[in-house]
Amino acid sequence: MRKAGVYLIYAAVALRGLVRLANEPWFGLAAVLLATYGLLLALAETRIVRRGPWRFSQAEHSGLVLPHGGEPPQGEPWLPLVYLLLQSGLVVGLLLVPPILDFFGLLFIPLSLQAVFFFGRRLGLLCIALFNLAMLGPMLVDEKGWIFGLAMTVLNTGYCLLFSGYAHQVQRAETVRRHNQHILGELQVAHGQLQGYAAQVEELAAERERSRLARELHDSVTQTVFSMNLTVQSARLLLEREPGRAAGQFERLEELATSAMGEIQALVSQLRPRSVAEEGLPTALRRLVAERQARDGLQVTVEVNGERVLPDPVAAGLYRIAQEALTNVARHAGMQQATVRLDLVGETSLLEIEDGGLGFDPQVASSQRGHLGLAGMAERAREIGWRLSVESRPSHGTRVRVAENPPGGAE
Repeated sequence: MRKAGVYLIYAAVALRGLVRLANEPWFGLAAVLLATYGLLLALAETRIVRRGPWRFSQAEHSGLVLPHGGEPPQGEPWLPLVYLLLQSGLVVGLLLVPPILDFFGLLFIPLSLQAVFFFGRRLGLLCIALFNLAMLGPMLVDEKGWIFGLAMTVLNTGYCLLFSGYAHQVQRAETVRRHNQHILGELQVAHGQLQGYAAQVEELAAERERSRLARELHDSVTQTVFSMNLTVQSARLLLEREPGRAAGQFERLEELATSAMGEIQALVSQLRPRSVAEEGLPTALRRLVAERQARDGLQVTVEVNGERVLPDPVAAGLYRIAQEALTNVARHAGMQQATVRLDLVGETSLLEIEDGGLGFDPQVASSQRGHLGLAGMAERAREIGWRLSVESRPSHGTRVRVAENPPGGAE
């Protein structure tokens, strides 16, 4: 649009000048000067303005410093100056062609635009002042009088300043656009890096889950299968020596197979849990308790106080901790009763799983990697930013407590 406006100004002035001088003896000279001006104007718009050093002055005078490498190479610094001097000489020459035609001074408007593009606002305004000083001489000797010439010079100066302000705003818009493009490029790079980090975190989480499942398999299914293998060997020996006693081993084998099946189903349910976010943590805990009762015969009481909605990752983490704690009750507590308490009142929530079973020594258990799934529960608590504590004594039961850190408090 800017380029079209420049060409329209030139075309209007040239057409009016040629018509006005059609019958004058200086018509040929005026036509040559106008044609030369138009040729240089087109050359500047396609070569100098696009490639010239104005892009660097634009950043300097608009107050925006573009990052290194954000601009094309700087053009020859002398080329715009030579161009403006030649064009100014052509305009002054047209103004001196008798009879003096004041509208040729409008040809300084495109040059004012280009001066701001070439050199920035400050040097561009200096060029505009020089343009109008050069125009003032021919205009003062106009046949209409020096007052008319001075008035036309002032009017033309106003036009040049007005269009130079437009050029400056275009500069700033171009600077901001290029600056935003550079920032967009950096953001795209950062986005790609974040995606890479997210993939690494996801892979790490999958590796942790595989490690946890490996511990679960070792602590449960592997031990059960080992016991089944021993039972089969004992049954084989009894069939050869005391067939009547082999029936008891087969019953034991059936019990172990049922137990292994239940443990495998529990691991599968952990791999494909229902969405805690969809049904809510209290509902998910009640469903978990019902499943453990049907599978293991656990009699668990669920106590929920409050209606606070926890963030989805926190709810999922607490669900998994309760799941592992109930698994420990079924395997190691030596009794089938337990209580799950969920306190959602106030700013800090709390989850407790308590049983009155055999209990254990926490100090001894903490030195045994993966014992009773404590390491997995502690890790999940850290991931959601909560604190896990275990209170237990031999023959006095166990209480697993997961407490939310207070706002602004340390973990």
